Amino acid sequence: MFVGRALAQQWTRFRGQPVAVNPRWIIIGASMMVVLATYAVLIDTWRRMVRAWEHQGRTEGQRSRPSDFSFLRATGIWTIANLGKYVPGKVWQIGAMATLAERAGVSPMAAAGSSILNQIVNIATGILVALVAGWRSSSTLSGGYAGVGVGVALIALAGVLLLPSMLPVMLDTARRITGRPLTMSVVPRRAVYISIVGNVLSWLMYGIAFELFVYGVTGAPSGTFSDYVTAWAWPYIIGYLAVFAPGGIGVRESALAVALGALRLATPQTALVIAITSRLWLTVTELLPGLTFLALGWTRRPPASRLGDGP
Repeated sequence: MFVGRALAQQWTRFRGQPVAVNPRWIIIGASMMVVLATYAVLIDTWRRMVRAWEHQGRTEGQRSRPSDFSFLRATGIWTIANLGKYVPGKVWQIGAMATLAERAGVSPMAAAGSSILNQIVNIATGILVALVAGWRSSSTLSGGYAGVGVGVALIALAGVLLLPSMLPVMLDTARRITGRPLTMSVVPRRAVYISIVGNVLSWLMYGIAFELFVYGVTGAPSGTFSDYVTAWAWPYIIGYLAVFAPGGIGVRESALAVALGALRLATPQTALVIAITSRLWLTVTELLPGLTFLALGWTRRPPASRLGDGP
């Protein structure tokens, strides 16, 4: 409700105000490179989590992973599965990841379990990073309910620490939805720690990318780095949690326009321009890698010789 009211107020002031837009395409291109580098961090985080999961499986007497899960193979699976976020419901991405992982000779249980864990940690660490980075402006962004934000942060932190105990139940729910065998008795704590480090780093890199993007669009950025981390993290999380909106379309842009105005990073009119153009910026960086791997036929099962199947 706060987001909606604030956006309505900004819209009434939209007309008659100058738009501070001065595109610098080289800087916008640099911001896209930072986003792709952030994806690389997230992909390698997921890949390392899968390995930790497989190692846990070996200690429990399960069959070890028969293939060498390379970074390139993980990139193909991750980027193609990432296309699923544009389908309402948020569960298709996990199902696609499990299916593609199985075709690549990787345990679908480890792939899907790590994906679920990574998404939960991503949201939890995003809330924590946004609160820490925007602590001074938290009262403004929350409409005077900063104490609620502190409570949410504590709940998020507790949730991350309890994930090794909670995830088996979540995996069972995902198994019922996707029909994949995703159960596991113990969640690797190493995978949780890997995910926390990788996701905190990715949120900071997103902040760098967004600051560069705003600079590339307006030509004159204002505010601090922590402001841009906060301005990006909160709308992204809100858009992700809006399960009815594929890719958070509409929801994230509304929240982003409000955040930019509340943090005084842009005028109301310029904030709307940034919010709308950032959707194109983010969509291109999300869709292009996945569509490229899709066109190259990475959804097909690789030859048995590449899987390295053992007895």
